[in-house]
Amino acid sequence: MSCEELFKRMGFECARREGGVYVINTPLSFPDGEPISLYFVERENSVLVSDNSNTLVHLRSIGIDVSDRKKWRGMRQIISSFGLTLGDSGEVTGGALLKGAHNLVARYLGAMLAIGDMEREHMGLSDEMAHFLDEVELHLKAWRPDDALTYRPEIRGHSGRTHTFHFQLGEEVIDAAKPHSVRTGSILRKAADLQNSSSPLQVMVVMDDRDDPERAKAETDILSTLVKVLPFSRLSRNLSGSSSRAH
Repeated sequence: MSCEELFKRMGFECARREGGVYVINTPLSFPDGEPISLYFVERENSVLVSDNSNTLVHLRSIGIDVSDRKKWRGMRQIISSFGLTLGDSGEVTGGALLKGAHNLVARYLGAMLAIGDMEREHMGLSDEMAHFLDEVELHLKAWRPDDALTYRPEIRGHSGRTHTFHFQLGEEVIDAAKPHSVRTGSILRKAADLQNSSSPLQVMVVMDDRDDPERAKAETDILSTLVKVLPFSRLSRNLSGSSSRAH
């Protein structure tokens, strides 16, 4: 296997554009599954990295208010701590001499992961969510043991954007969710983009309804207008492998 094939299997993608611009998709992602990418511009003796303003677009898509530059303060502080700049246009950029390209990319990715931590705080994600994903994985395997379970499948939607889900089980892609309006909106956007494509896959959400059943029901009612929703309490009753019906 060549290094190029290895990097592709690891989830890295690279496409060259005009003017020495490379668009690089990485296997890293924000907490909602949106891939982290960068634009790499090669000049005579230097390099530039940019997010093409995609980070602000992403934060807006999950419900964070970035309509006013004054509200960029938290993001700007994070970006600047990695030696990068958040410009007035909303673009994150950084530059270095050619020999420092590797360090520049490392700082850029570190900044994006730090933005992801900020997003987790906004969405209420934590170690608790990681534990919930482990629980969902265990129960999905027990519920449908004959179906192969794939982790973090990447599916291209009608818009051309690639969406990441937590699991794929048979012909269904699955996201696990705590009841939160921001998370609901993010899932609906992904689902709509996928349903408008030619993909035969169906979207299902496993909703954690244990701590706040009323809020979980409210978010389930919204989600079920477009996707299947399976309450975790119902899934957990199917360890024997018997069938369960989604909402």
